Amino acid sequence: MNPRLLNLLVRGWRLAALVLAALLLQRSAHHTPSATSSVSLETAREFFPSAARLATSGDDVVLASDAENQPLGTLVTTSPQADHITGYAGPSKLLVALDKDNRLAGLKILNSADTPSHVKNLQQNPSFAQSLRGWNPALEPPPKVDGIGGSTLTGLAMVEGIAHRLGGTQRSLRFPDPVSLQEIRSLFPGATSFVTDEPRKGWHRVNATDGSLAGFVVRTSPASDGLTGYAGPTECLVAINPDQQTLRSVRIRKSYDTDEYVERVAEDGDYLKFLTKWKVSEWPNLQFNDEKFEGVAGATLTSAGIAESIRARFKLDAQPPTEPDARPLPRDLALWTMLLLAALQSFTSLRGRPWVRAVWQALLIAVPGLWLGHFLSIGLFAGWAQNGLPWRQALPLVALASTALLVPWSARRQIYCHHICPHGAAQEWLGRFSKFKISLPDRLHRSLRLLPSLLLAFAFLAALNLPGIELSLFEPFDFWVLGRAAAIPAILALSGLALSAFIPMAYCRYGCPTGALLGFMRSSSNKERFGKQDALALVVLLGAFLIHPDSRHVAPTAEPTALRGTAFGTTWCVKIKGAVSNQEALHTALTREVERIEKTLSHWNKNSVTSRFNQSSSTEAQEIPEELGHLVHFALRLHEASDGDYDITVAPLVAAWGYGPPGETQEAPSPEKITRLLQESGSKKLTLNAAHNRLTKSSPRLALDLGSILQGYAADRLFAVLEKAGHAQFLIDVGGELRSKGPWPVAIEDPRDAARPLKVITLEDAALATSGLARARRKLAGETVSHIISPINGYPVNSTIEACSVSSPTCLEADGWSTAIIATGLPKAWELAKKEKLKVWMLDAAGNFKCSE
Repeated sequence: MNPRLLNLLVRGWRLAALVLAALLLQRSAHHTPSATSSVSLETAREFFPSAARLATSGDDVVLASDAENQPLGTLVTTSPQADHITGYAGPSKLLVALDKDNRLAGLKILNSADTPSHVKNLQQNPSFAQSLRGWNPALEPPPKVDGIGGSTLTGLAMVEGIAHRLGGTQRSLRFPDPVSLQEIRSLFPGATSFVTDEPRKGWHRVNATDGSLAGFVVRTSPASDGLTGYAGPTECLVAINPDQQTLRSVRIRKSYDTDEYVERVAEDGDYLKFLTKWKVSEWPNLQFNDEKFEGVAGATLTSAGIAESIRARFKLDAQPPTEPDARPLPRDLALWTMLLLAALQSFTSLRGRPWVRAVWQALLIAVPGLWLGHFLSIGLFAGWAQNGLPWRQALPLVALASTALLVPWSARRQIYCHHICPHGAAQEWLGRFSKFKISLPDRLHRSLRLLPSLLLAFAFLAALNLPGIELSLFEPFDFWVLGRAAAIPAILALSGLALSAFIPMAYCRYGCPTGALLGFMRSSSNKERFGKQDALALVVLLGAFLIHPDSRHVAPTAEPTALRGTAFGTTWCVKIKGAVSNQEALHTALTREVERIEKTLSHWNKNSVTSRFNQSSSTEAQEIPEELGHLVHFALRLHEASDGDYDITVAPLVAAWGYGPPGETQEAPSPEKITRLLQESGSKKLTLNAAHNRLTKSSPRLALDLGSILQGYAADRLFAVLEKAGHAQFLIDVGGELRSKGPWPVAIEDPRDAARPLKVITLEDAALATSGLARARRKLAGETVSHIISPINGYPVNSTIEACSVSSPTCLEADGWSTAIIATGLPKAWELAKKEKLKVWMLDAAGNFKCSE
């Protein structure tokens, strides 16, 4: 065969072998779950000792509260959102605890794909976590951290992971409730809907009746959570005109300040109007003393705190997004310099000068070895293959590794082993001063020369089949940065260095698997041949395929695209697997469909067809849209199947108990009022002519409440939008009501402990809706009342069922049946589920969880 062609084939094989090995390692990577599946109450108490309850929010944040349901803080994990941030060899999953002011209260390393000894070094050094305490990742750049000596890349990657996960997060523990449409309408009376004004957290874009932009509503929290007036912080809503500069009005939303002082400020319309004097761009630099802020008499500190909160809010908006410092660190500059000097050593005549070589080796021991601690290792290469390259965190180290692999392959120069490795330099130095040399027998020498390649093969197979194996134990390099804390590397390092005093370069020749990898890539001449190392590599790769078949592994997939919005006083989210060609257009289509449903069917919207029917006192047949007729027809079926326990005509009763559009009430309705409302309601007084889209009520004051099925119906409508757009796998979540296309793992939440789901199921081409009472109860006149009102007696249901989940083909069905079953109560609920052939999961009041199948 032509020598040049053979040379190309052999070198091509070696490069292909390296790529195949990397792909196998990448397929073997194990990815960790998110916060909601890994935080228990016991774990929460490590940070918040009085924690008694956990609840999960829609953005994968766990909320911790005490026995009286007072918020204590939040818990989040950095995974999977920050899994792409690699330290020395891989990403780390951290549990981060934030206090009520969103400041870091503590952290815990849950697990890590980084070098275990480096991670352990940080775990055992309390100064690392201590240096991060008090940091607000949502509003502040990362602090300078301490306690990461010897684990620099690992520690910096952890900090960057926290910043990536929480940077820009605007969740407030003091003021956690999302803005409602009712609140928006108190500032913009004609508002029909609103959406979050991405990417400006805390800003809401408000739509007018005709669909035009009415203006914006901005929350002062959480930027103002740490500002105390007289006795506590106050959150305000600021209405802004469409020009995004002119303040329209200011409204106090909630306050922890003294009630009397807050009431004085709220009743002083002149002061709140006075605050609209300045534009958004003027607020950040406002000097209150110069502007003669006198405040409200008798509530000076409270009124001043409100003004400070507005300034803090707009000062935050005026700040440019925090970007990582682009300036190279001294360590990076040092490594770049060493790499450049090594190239000069390798490709110029400098390498032949003994004094230059001696000085260079001393420099290698001091800088990359003792100071930087940057060594190439099999643990490093395996970690990068499995978790990705740390381009941003350690570009010089990536460049060093690339040079070490590609220069020998292309130029026949072993640049790393000969001119960069501090451990090799230390061995060569010891050999210089030793007068005793041992020459090994030729047979023993040839046998020992195979050991590094065998170690490399074993390490590769172990990395594939033994998740979590500590590859750093195969080599001595951790001893340089961690000292005696790395026991096995310390033994390898010290014994190898001692032997090198008698056997030149003992470890490099007979023990280094990284050297074997770089030697395998090296092109020795223009007449390459398929040698022993090539044969071993082929056998190892074939063995890897045989003992590690594809069926045992699932290649990590990209994170689904998530599109979010607000509606029905809650949030919606769509997760899509696969490419989304135009996210903005799809998000607009989804938003418009949700807003259309809320605008036309929700009785919370005064201009909806439902509200117009409710407001009409006519007992004549009224024309309705086919869509409304479809929903009423299904609701009447639920009414009949539940023997009247489910009824959509309870709207006046729901409102009387403070769960309707008028808002909360401080007093329970009187028995006389309940009796009157019962006489005016009831599905028997409702007649639907579905064929002609006409609806008749025999009681003039009868009113509809579609709240128990509207979110499920909205999920079905979003399903239609996504199918029309051609998407094959997606999961829709509208206020907790789910519908999927394709298989998706979902959890049925335990209302007693959100971190421990009652059951995890695979929802495939189906819907799942859950109704419960735990989060929909409140105190009224000293009594605890739920949001489900009995159409039989007019009082809140004291159900024997704490939570009920139903799976059905459509989300409308699942949503409606889950409410009907809760309203029916035990033991009739199981009879209803069996009769209707429903797939139901129920948690009863005694804590027993049971499935209908």
